[in-house]
Amino acid sequence: MAYPTVDAPYGFRPVNLLGGQVYSGSTRQIPITSAHGTAIFFGDIVMMSASGTIWGATSTDAAVQVAGIFMGCSYVNSSGQRVYSQYFPALTVGVVDTS
Repeated sequence: MAYPTVDAPYGFRPVNLLGGQVYSGSTRQIPITSAHGTAIFFGDIVMMSASGTIWGATSTDAAVQVAGIFMGCSYVNSSGQRVYSQYFPALTVGVVDTS
């Protein structure tokens, strides 16, 4: 069976891990900047800050290095409940749990 012809890019594809190791489907858990002004959604490009946290990239961040693609997160909401989500709501404040 032939694959369909698609005249458009497929998006990002994992190639390898930092350090050149072969990609095996693993992910890295990196803290998210507290009170980040915009929501981060599944598949969004994320950048690394100088403090070691990530934030969602914008068109004005062209000169900054890409840290990866956002796959999901866990955080504690205002009711004290742990939330597992494929997006990070804007202006979430506090320490984001990455465990």
